[in-house]
Amino acid sequence: MNILAFDVGGTTIKGGLVNEKLKIKEKFIEDTPKKESSFLSLIEEIHDRFSNKTDQVSLGMPGFVDNDNHIFKYGTNMRFSIDFKKLEFIKEKKIYLENDGNLAAYSEYLQHFKKDYKNLIMLTFGTGIGGGIIHNSKIFKGSGNAGEIGRILINNNTYLEDVISAKAWTKKCQELYEQNQNTKLSKIFFEEKVGSLLFDRSIDFEDHEKLARDEIIKQTSNALVSLFELFDNDIFVVGGSMTKSPYDFISLIDEHINKNFDFPNRDFPKIQLSKAREDSGLLGAALLALNSEK
Repeated sequence: MNILAFDVGGTTIKGGLVNEKLKIKEKFIEDTPKKESSFLSLIEEIHDRFSNKTDQVSLGMPGFVDNDNHIFKYGTNMRFSIDFKKLEFIKEKKIYLENDGNLAAYSEYLQHFKKDYKNLIMLTFGTGIGGGIIHNSKIFKGSGNAGEIGRILINNNTYLEDVISAKAWTKKCQELYEQNQNTKLSKIFFEEKVGSLLFDRSIDFEDHEKLARDEIIKQTSNALVSLFELFDNDIFVVGGSMTKSPYDFISLIDEHINKNFDFPNRDFPKIQLSKAREDSGLLGAALLALNSEK
C-alpha cells in the first residue's frame, strides 16, 4: 500500500509517496497556495502525478481541522478554510485529515519514544509553531483541536509563535543584519539566510546579537517550563524546518533552564531533536492512514 502524504505549512507543502513500511519512495515540495481553489487544484495536480501509485491520501494541516467532515477550518498562517470534499479523487480514494503538529508528535512517539515514555510534547518550529501533545500514550485533542502551542498569548497583542518561531529567528537575523552588516553573524546570514544561525556557538557574536539570541532562548525556555507545569510530560521533542540546521539551540535552552529554574524532587524533561527531522509530519500523515485501516 502507498500513501500520498502531505505536510502542509504556511509557506511550503512538503509531501511524498510513503509505503506501508514508512519508507519515503518519492518526495516533492511546493509553495503553499493562498486560497481554497488554488490549494485544491494543486492537490489534484499532485495526485494526478502519483495516481497510479497511490492507494490513499493523507494531509497534515497547520491549524484547526474537522476530521469527520474533511474540512480545514482555519490556521494562523493559512487564513482560509478548505473543504476537501470538493476534490474529484475523493470519490475513489480515502482521504485523511489531521493537524500537522499532532501528526508530527504521533509519528515521533510511535516510531521512537513509545517504549520509554507515555507523555510527550512536540513543538515544530517553522513559519509558526506547531504543537502536538501525547498524554498517556494517546494524542490529546481536547474537544478536537488542542495542542496549538504557538497560540499561547505572551501579552495582549503577541503570541508565542510571533517571537520564537523559525520565521521569527530569521526576521531577527535580518534586523541585526540591517543594524550592522559587518559582523560575523551578518556576513554568514547574508550568504545562508538561516535564522537558526543565532544559536551557532562557533560564531563570535557581538553583544547586541547575544542579547537578541538570549531573549529568544529565554522566551522558549519559559514556554517549555510552563508546558511542563501544565502537563507534567516526560520528554520534549523539537522539530520542523529548524532541524536542517539546529546548531546549539537545545543546549542553550538546557543551560538556561538549569541556571534559572529549580524543580525540587522532580526532573525537568529531556529535550530532544526529532528523529525523523523534517519528515516527522509527512510520516505522521502516512501513519494516520495506515493505522486507520487496521
